[in-house]
Amino acid sequence: MSSQGTLAFGPPSDEPAETLEAINAELLERAQELPALRERVFIFGEGPTEPRVAVVGESPGPPDIESGRPFMGPAGQMLERILGSIGLRRQDCYLTNTVKIVSTGDEMTPDILNFFTPYLHRELAVVRPRLLIAFGNTPTRALLGTKKPISQVRGEFYDYRGMTVLPTFNPAYLLRDPSKKREVWEDMKKARAFLNSL
Repeated sequence: MSSQGTLAFGPPSDEPAETLEAINAELLERAQELPALRERVFIFGEGPTEPRVAVVGESPGPPDIESGRPFMGPAGQMLERILGSIGLRRQDCYLTNTVKIVSTGDEMTPDILNFFTPYLHRELAVVRPRLLIAFGNTPTRALLGTKKPISQVRGEFYDYRGMTVLPTFNPAYLLRDPSKKREVWEDMKKARAFLNSL
């Protein structure tokens, strides 16, 4: 049997077929074909592969530029407090965003989302967290294919390609509307119970 036949019909490998580095390199190369993405600052995910928890946000923000890392500045500090409330440290989680260009929100066009979403799916197929926390509308819609607002889907568990997704409000949104912190805390208690059950 040829090697191709072995690959096609042999037992499935536990190893991902591609690497995060290869996915990111392809994304950067293809982004040069789109005028809206040329000359933009890209910030990719960071953290352990095969973590128990992955965090998915909307897009990097201006505070992320200097370090080249996601979730920096006030929103990142809020995220660290949210994770810390259930005993998680930033460095224990894989952190990424749906859209990889630094954005203030105006760039979230359907074309931009359609470009980045397949790369997010491939990225998460490599990382394979047990729990995905989707912070905000953009990652929740990208992962679950729903058009419902985050206020209607937050706090419930959903299946995403064999992984568990828990949507909740975005840390940056909590900075604008602190009244939602109570709901995020309720969601995080569910996340903690889920992780404790593993």
